Amino acid sequence: MSNTFLKRFNSAYLKKMLIFWGAVVVVTLVAFLLTWNAFFTYVKPGQHLVLVHKDGESLPAGHVLAKPGQKGPLEQVFGEGWHFVMPVVYETSLEDNTVIKADEVGLVTALGGDPLPAGEFLADEGQQGILRRVLPPGSYRVNLHGFTVNKIPAVEIKPGYVGVQRRLYGKEGKGLFADDDGERGYLKEVLQPGIYYINPKEIDVIQAEVGIFQTTFSKAPGAAGRTPITFTSRGGFDINVDCTVEWEVLPQDMPHLVAEYGTRKRIEDNVIDLQTHAIGRDKGSDYGVQDLLEGAKRQKFQEDFTKELTTSCKTKNVTIHSAFIRNIDIPEDYLKQIRDKQLAVQKTLTNKAKEATAQTNNQVVEAKETVEQEVKKVEAETKRLVAVIDNQVENLKSTTDAELERMRAVNQAQIAILTAQKDKVVGEATAEAKELQETAKSSLFAMKMSAFKNDSDAYLRYSMAEKLSPTLRLRLFHSGPGTFWTNMDGAKGFNLMLSPNEAAPAKAEKVPPPKGE
Repeated sequence: MSNTFLKRFNSAYLKKMLIFWGAVVVVTLVAFLLTWNAFFTYVKPGQHLVLVHKDGESLPAGHVLAKPGQKGPLEQVFGEGWHFVMPVVYETSLEDNTVIKADEVGLVTALGGDPLPAGEFLADEGQQGILRRVLPPGSYRVNLHGFTVNKIPAVEIKPGYVGVQRRLYGKEGKGLFADDDGERGYLKEVLQPGIYYINPKEIDVIQAEVGIFQTTFSKAPGAAGRTPITFTSRGGFDINVDCTVEWEVLPQDMPHLVAEYGTRKRIEDNVIDLQTHAIGRDKGSDYGVQDLLEGAKRQKFQEDFTKELTTSCKTKNVTIHSAFIRNIDIPEDYLKQIRDKQLAVQKTLTNKAKEATAQTNNQVVEAKETVEQEVKKVEAETKRLVAVIDNQVENLKSTTDAELERMRAVNQAQIAILTAQKDKVVGEATAEAKELQETAKSSLFAMKMSAFKNDSDAYLRYSMAEKLSPTLRLRLFHSGPGTFWTNMDGAKGFNLMLSPNEAAPAKAEKVPPPKGE
């Protein structure tokens, strides 16, 4: 029994203890959270925390934001995150950050601060009023207890334009232009195309178109209301001239033009239009109507007009590229005089031409007759010359044949003479040769006799030996004692003349004949 009681007691005790300590933990956690929220403030991204001091010195007159130790909204703000704040000392206020977009600019107005000096319209830091400094694109922690932000479009300069700046406030300068930062007036520096974050309360930006423009002066439809150049020529005739002027305004010259004239249209009206008409009247009065019709003088008028217009506009900071005179309207009265005069001249010329044509026709008829007569004369003369030439040809032919016969006879006679001379020369040469030959033979005989010492027998034997056959062989046989003739008998058959076919005899040495035979 006691065990059961103890078990029940322990179980109830544990439950009570768990409940007690659970309640303690919950109360502690709640107390912690209440204390944390009372002393810590969380600031989300995109916001900032403004603290309001409940106690302290009073703010100076005209001020709305407090510095440390002063009572009121503190000037300093705190960004995102946890911040410890004494609840008894401060009150808290969460504000959204001020976001300035890319094409905007923030114009800030200080609700409190020192008053502006006399004559000043823009405030610096610590002064009350529209601040000179503006907010470019971005996110800013602006204390809305002390400032307001007005978002306005940024200054955008488009292509083909420049921005002419004019300072609205400041001390008075000596002219239209501000020579230093403290003067009001036009600034000489222009803004090129782009986006600029400028305080419009301080600087007024005037967008001015730059580039090359054309202005046409004509009475024809579509001339943009620009009347033609009108002047009285030398001689009293009214002349209308159509003209197109090409001009340009350079960016660096635009501040002067805007300061003096304003917009581009006013520049065109007060510079281009005014100077074109004035110079046209001035230069045109020096020329007569006939001068404007002639090429060289009309070109001179064009050059004088362009040169004077260029010089005049340059002094007004406008550049002239060309001034082209397209048409000159000549009065009908003058043109009628010119036409009538030209018609009279042309009529006179026509009559002269007709008269000359009639005379020419007569001359042509006479010339034809003359030509026919001359042709007949030429034909007759030609026939006569042909007959003469034919006669001369016949005579020449006869003369030529006779001359050829004569020349042939002369040639044959010369040939006969030459032939006789040849025969004579040949005969003489033959006789002389024969004589020389006989003489040579006689001389040879004498030489041979001399060689044989005038021995006729020796010479005879030589001559006989010379007549013998070259193949003749002579053999001598010795038969023993006795005489040559007694030793020879018929059995031995001795022959003086031997045939060349017998047993090989030794060749007899041939004695060469004497030289010259």
